[in-house]
Amino acid sequence: MKNYKTEMQTYTELETDVDSFCNDILFYNSAATTVYVNGFPVATGGTLVINGNEGEVNTTKYKLSFNGGTGSVFVIRKKYL
Repeated sequence: MKNYKTEMQTYTELETDVDSFCNDILFYNSAATTVYVNGFPVATGGTLVINGNEGEVNTTKYKLSFNGGTGSVFVIRKKYL
């Protein structure tokens, strides 16, 4: 059995880098416009989920950008202890 914690964070900047260093990561777009996660579009109210296998750690640096201004993206990470 492996212990983990869940971290939640909100990003609102026009061009933001998001470090992962986690097993699973979820992006939820609550902005009124499309957000791009490393160029992948996430519509308003949509989510992008990237899951790892047990014991894996994702080290990707994600770039958030908003189509037409700023917005709000919630990021939830699962990190092993």
